Amino acid sequence: MYVRLLAPACGLGLLVACGDATQSTSEAGDPSGPATTGGLTTGGVVVPPTSTTTSTGSSGTSVPTTEGPEKYDLPDDEEVPGCGAVDVLFVVDNSKSMAQYQSALADAFPQFVDAMIDNLPKGVDLHVGITTTDFYCTGAGQACCPDNCPVGNTQCQIGTTPEEVEAIDQYYLPPTSGDNGANGSQGRLFVHDGMAYFATSTDVDPAPLKAWFTGAATAAGEQGSSLEMPVAAAAYATSATNAAANDGFLRDKDAVLLVFFLTNDPDASVEVLSSYTAMVRDAKADCGGDACILTAGLIKKCVPAENQKLWQFMKAFGEEPIWGDIEDKAGYVEIVGEALAATLGDACIHIPIG
Repeated sequence: MYVRLLAPACGLGLLVACGDATQSTSEAGDPSGPATTGGLTTGGVVVPPTSTTTSTGSSGTSVPTTEGPEKYDLPDDEEVPGCGAVDVLFVVDNSKSMAQYQSALADAFPQFVDAMIDNLPKGVDLHVGITTTDFYCTGAGQACCPDNCPVGNTQCQIGTTPEEVEAIDQYYLPPTSGDNGANGSQGRLFVHDGMAYFATSTDVDPAPLKAWFTGAATAAGEQGSSLEMPVAAAAYATSATNAAANDGFLRDKDAVLLVFFLTNDPDASVEVLSSYTAMVRDAKADCGGDACILTAGLIKKCVPAENQKLWQFMKAFGEEPIWGDIEDKAGYVEIVGEALAATLGDACIHIPIG
C-alpha cells in the first residue's frame, strides 16, 4: 500500500512530508534548500502516489491511501502539455559490499521501466545513465581507501568538522583537478556495452533498455572508494567539466531530470552543498530550474533522520524526494517501480516547462 502525507506546503501534492528539523552543523546556513526531515515510512518506503481514500496511519496522521499509482489514460490524439524528454541519472555506490544492492536494483528496474512508460505521455524521449560514487580510485582498479580511510563512514554524519574534511580531502579528486581514468568515476557516465547512456522513447519496445541497465547496474562493481560521494557525483554529472564524457545525455528545455541514488553510506563530498546544487540548477536553467529536477533514492535510514548532506541535496530542489531503506530489498520494486514512475509521470505532465 502506498501512503502520502497531507502536506500542502510540499507543492503539487507529489510527496512525503514537510517536517521541522535542525540543519546539520556542516551545512548550517547553506541556502541550497530546506533543512527539514521527516516523512511517513511504510516498510522503509516514503512514496507519493495519487490518492483516492483517507485512512489513519500508524503515527496517527491522517493520510490518503491508494492501491497503486494513477495511470494517465489520455487519448492518442490529445496534445499533452509538459515535457518532451526525461533524463534519468542513477548514482550507484560502487564501493565494497554493494553487489547485493546493485543486483536488487537491477532486478527491480524492469518494473520501473514498465511503470514509467505507463505513466508518461506518448512520444517522450528517454535517456537513462549511471554514474558512480567514486572520486578517487584509478582505472587500474587499485585498492583505494577500502579499509584504511582516515574517517570511518559507519556513522551517519561524516565530514562535519574541519579536521574530518581535511582528512577526507586527500581522497577527493574532482574532474576539475584531473581525470583519474576510471569508468563512471568523477561524475562521468558509466560506459556499458559501448554506451555511456541508453536512449529510447516511450513508443518503442523497452526490452533493450531493461537489458542494458540490468547489466550496467551490476557491472559498476565494488572497486570504488569507500568514501562515497554521491552528491558530488550527481553534480559533476551535470557539470560542463564533464561535457565531453557525458555529451548528449542531459537535455535542458522541455526535459525533466530525475536523479536516483543507491548507496548504503552517508555522503562524504567535500565541497559546500551550494556549489553542488548550483551545478544542477545551472544545467536546468532553460527548463525552469528546480521545477524540472526530481530526486529519489534507496539510502541508509539515518540519512534523512539525521539530515545528512545527501538528504539536504535531495531536498534542495522542487519536490520532496521519494526514498526507501536500502536494506529493504523486497521493497525495491515498490520504490523504484510503480511509485517512482507515477511521480515522474505526474511531473512530466503537470510541471510547467517553458
